[in-house]
Amino acid sequence: MKKLVQQVLFGAEGQTGMGSRKRRLLSESARVEEELVPAFVRPLLVMVAAVVVLFFLWAAVTHITEVARAPGEVAPAGQVKVVQHLDGGSVAEILVEEKALVQPGQVLLRLDGSQALSDLRQTGARMVALRLRLERLSAFVENRKPKFEELAPDHPELVAHQKQIYQTQLSSRDSALAILDHQISQRSDRLQQIQKALSTAQEHQGLTGELATMREDLASRKLVNRSVLLETRRAKVSAEGEVARLAADARVSEQELAESRSRRVDTLNVQRRDALAEIGSVSAELAEVTELQARLQAKVDRLVVRAPVRGYVQDMKVQTVGQVVQPGGLMMQIVPDSVPLEAVVRIAPKDIGYVKVGQTVNLRVSSFDYARFGFAEGKLKRITATSVVGEDGRPYFRGWVDLPQPYVGHNSDRYMLQPGMGVEAEILTGEKTVLAYLSKPLLEMFSRSFRER
Repeated sequence: MKKLVQQVLFGAEGQTGMGSRKRRLLSESARVEEELVPAFVRPLLVMVAAVVVLFFLWAAVTHITEVARAPGEVAPAGQVKVVQHLDGGSVAEILVEEKALVQPGQVLLRLDGSQALSDLRQTGARMVALRLRLERLSAFVENRKPKFEELAPDHPELVAHQKQIYQTQLSSRDSALAILDHQISQRSDRLQQIQKALSTAQEHQGLTGELATMREDLASRKLVNRSVLLETRRAKVSAEGEVARLAADARVSEQELAESRSRRVDTLNVQRRDALAEIGSVSAELAEVTELQARLQAKVDRLVVRAPVRGYVQDMKVQTVGQVVQPGGLMMQIVPDSVPLEAVVRIAPKDIGYVKVGQTVNLRVSSFDYARFGFAEGKLKRITATSVVGEDGRPYFRGWVDLPQPYVGHNSDRYMLQPGMGVEAEILTGEKTVLAYLSKPLLEMFSRSFRER
C-alpha cells in the first residue's frame, strides 16, 4: 500500500525538487496510512491497556482464601460398637443390611447352633440324672420316700431307673437288718431264758442254804445223822455252782446280744456313711455339670447376635449364609446415632505445615450436591502427632473436625449428616492475593530454572 501511494505521487509531481518532494511525500504517506487504519483501533488498544493495568491492580489488592483439601468421612464422636462373636461358628441367618438403623436388642444375625444345642441337651439330661441320684441318696439317708416326680416330670425313664435302684438299696439294707434282727431276737430270748433259770437257781440256792443251816444246828445237837448233813452240804454246793454257771451264761449272752445290736448299728452307719460319701461325690459332679450347662446355655444364647445400642450398621464382614465366623472375629460395627458427630479426615503431609487446630473447615458431603445444599461448617479440633500409613501405602495425618451443626444447608430437619458419609474437607489455612496465586507457577519455575549442573 505504501509503495502504491509513492508511485502515484511521484508520477504526478515529476522528478524536480526530489529532496523537498520526497519529504512531503513521506508525510503524505504517513497521513494516508493513518487514514487507512480504522478509527476504533486506537481507543480499543487504550482500553485493553487500561484493563490490563486495572486487572493487575485488582489482582494485587484482592485476597482469596487458601485451603488444604482432605478427604474423610463422618463418624460418631463416641466409640463405635464392634460386634464380635466369642465362639465363632457358621452363619445361619442374616437379618440386617449395611447402613440399616437397628434398635438395642434387635437380632442382627443367627449362627448355626446344632452342635451347641445337642451338647446342651446332653448336659441337661446328665444334670437331671444327677439330681435324681442325689434325691435317692438323700431319701435313703433320711429314711424317707424320695420325690422323683417333682424333680423330673419330663424324664419318666430316668425316674423309673432311680426308683429301681432305690428299691434295691432298701432291699439290701432290710435283708442285712433282718438277719441281724433275727440274731438279736434269738440272743435276747436265750438271755431271758438264762435269766429265768438263774432266778430259779438263786431261789433254790437260798432254800438249800437255809436247809443246810438248820441241819448244821441239828447236827451240833446230835439230832441229825452225819449222812443227812453231808447230803445237805452237797445240795448247797450244787445250788451255788448252778447259780454261778447261770450267771456266767447270762453275762456271755448279754455280751453276744450287745454285739449283735452293735453290729446292727454298724451296718446302718456303714450304709449311711457310704451314702453320704456318694452324696458328696454326686453333689460335686452336679456342681460341675451345672456350671457346664450355664456355659453351654450362654453359648446357645450367643448364637443369636443382637445390637448393643441404637445405631447404624456399617463395615459388615458377614455377607452370606454359611460363612464361617472365627472366634473373636469382627462381624460388623454399630455406629451409635445418639452421640455427636465429627468428621475424620486424612491430611496430606504437604499440607500439614499449614494446618492448625482451631481452623475453620468447610465440609462438602458427597451425599448432597454442593451447588444445591452448600456445605457443613466445623472446627479442626485435633491432629495426630505423627503420620500413619493408609491401605494404599500412602502416609497421612489424621484430623478430627467438630460439627456443631450436624446437617447441610439451613434446614436442621432435613439433609442430616449420618455416620459413614464421605466428605471432602476444605481447611481454611490463610489468605493470599490473586496476583500471588497467578505468579506462583512463574516464581517456582524461575526458582528451579538455571540451576542444573
